[in-house]
Amino acid sequence: MKKLAIPKKWMTLLGVVSFSIIILVFGVYTVTSIFNWYVKIALAIGVLGVLAFWILSAITSRSARYGSNVAVAILLAFVIIVLINYVSARRSVRFDVTAGRQFSLSEQTKKIIKNLDRDINITAFYTEDHYRRRYVRDLLGEYDYQSDRIQFTMVDPSAKPGLAMSYSIRQNGTVIFEAGEMRENIESHQNEEQDFTSAILKLTSDKKKKVYFLDGHGERDIDGYDDNGYSGIKKMIESDNYEVSKLILAGQASVPEDCSILVIAGPQKSLFPQETAAINSYLEKGGKAIIMIDPTPSPPLSDLLQKWGVHPRDDIILDGFAKAYLGDPTIPITVKYSHHLITAPLTRIMTFFPMARSLNPDVGARTDLEVVKLVETSEDSWGETNTNALLAERQAKFDQGIDTEGPLSTALAVTLRVEGEDETKDRRVLVAIGDSDFAANKYLQQGNPDLFMNSLNWLVEDEKLISIRPKDQDEAKVRSLTGQQLRMIAYTSIFAIPLALLIIGGIVWLKRR
Repeated sequence: MKKLAIPKKWMTLLGVVSFSIIILVFGVYTVTSIFNWYVKIALAIGVLGVLAFWILSAITSRSARYGSNVAVAILLAFVIIVLINYVSARRSVRFDVTAGRQFSLSEQTKKIIKNLDRDINITAFYTEDHYRRRYVRDLLGEYDYQSDRIQFTMVDPSAKPGLAMSYSIRQNGTVIFEAGEMRENIESHQNEEQDFTSAILKLTSDKKKKVYFLDGHGERDIDGYDDNGYSGIKKMIESDNYEVSKLILAGQASVPEDCSILVIAGPQKSLFPQETAAINSYLEKGGKAIIMIDPTPSPPLSDLLQKWGVHPRDDIILDGFAKAYLGDPTIPITVKYSHHLITAPLTRIMTFFPMARSLNPDVGARTDLEVVKLVETSEDSWGETNTNALLAERQAKFDQGIDTEGPLSTALAVTLRVEGEDETKDRRVLVAIGDSDFAANKYLQQGNPDLFMNSLNWLVEDEKLISIRPKDQDEAKVRSLTGQQLRMIAYTSIFAIPLALLIIGGIVWLKRR
C-alpha cells in the first residue's frame, strides 16, 4: 500500500495557517465580543484545517506524527486557557490596574447598589463600532458584578431593531434603567458612572428632597457657568436626586416648609433682620443649613451663626504650606480632618479654600450644642487680621498677640441635643464653612465637591451618599480615536506580533527541513 504523498511544506503551511486563523478568531472575540456568522465560519475553517493537518501528519511519517502531537498539545493548552478565562469571567476576583482606576466604581456607587431594595434592569444600546461600547460594557458589567439586584444587557440596536424600537431608542449610546414600571433613559453622558448612579437613585428614591439656595444678597449663582458660578455643584446635588431652587427670602415671612436644606453661599451684603429671624426660626423648628461666608468685606453673619455656637473671626487665613505648594498663601490646603461622618471618606484627599476666614467653636453657656471642627489648616498657618493691608498690598506677616496662630478651622459641624420624654436625641443643624470659593466651578476638584456633598447628605441623614463621588475620567486621547482605530491598535499590539513570530518560526523550520 502506497503512502499518501503530500509535500511536507504544504502540510506545514496548512497547520500554520489553520492555527493562525483560530488564534485570530479568539483574539477578535476577546477584543470586540463579535461572534457573528463570518467569525463562526472562520473558526470552523481553522478547526477543520487543524484536523486535516493532524490526520495527514498521522499517516505520513514518524517526525510528522511527532509534530502533529506537539501541535495538538498546543491547541489543547490554548483551549484550556480560553475555558479558564470563560469561567473566571463569571466567578472572578477583579483588579483594576489602570492609572486612573477608570474601571473601578466609586465608594458612593458601591454603597448605593449594595443597599438596593429592588431589582434594576439595565439595557445599553450601543452599536459594535461605537467608540465607548467597550468602556460602558465593562463599567456596567461592574455594576452587575457588585449586586445581585442588577441585571445588565448590552444590545446592538442595528442587530435588534425591534427591541430598540420598543424602547424608542433615538440615539446610539442610550442606556435604559428599569425598576418595575419606572424607567430612566440616559442618552447623553459625559461622566458615565455619575449619570448611571444618579439614574439608579431616581428609581429607588421615594421622594425628592428640596434644596434652596438663598438669593438676593450677591450669593453664588447656581445657574452660573463661569469660574465663580455654582452650576457644577448644582448638577451634583441634582445627581443625588435633590431638587434645587433659588429662594428670595426678603419677600417671604418664613423659609418654605418643603425646604430640606437651606444653603447660604457667600452673601456679599448683610441679611435683613427679618431674614435672619426667619432662618433662625427655621433652624429651631428642625431645619438644616449649610452656611458659607467669605472674609471681609463680605458680612460674617454673626447674628445668625453665633446663636449656633459658631464664631467667625475677622481674618484671612494665610498658609506657609500653601505658599510652598501652590505659590499662594491665601489658598490654605489641608488633609487634616476630625473624626466625623462628613470627613471620614476624605482621608488622604486634599481640600483647599481660596481666601477663607477662620471659624471658632464658641457655644458660650449653652450645654445643648456640640460643635466639631471638620477641617483644619497646617501648623504653618495663621489668621491675618490686617486684612486691608493684605488685600491692598498683598503683603502680610504674623504678628504675635494680634494674629491667630494655626492650625485654624475652616469648617464646623453643629449638632443640637434635644431633650425628649423618653431619651435625648442629637439633631443635625448646620455646617458652617469660612469660604464659598471652594465649591465654585473653578475649584470643584480634589476633595472640595465631596466635602460639600457629604455635608449636605449628613444633614439630611442620608448616610449611604456620604462618600467619595465618581470623578471625570481623563480620556481625551481615547476620545480622539474611532472604534475602527481602537480595534486596529488592539489587533496590531496583541495579535500581529505573535502571529508574525509564528510565521517566521514556520519558515525557519521549513528551511531546516
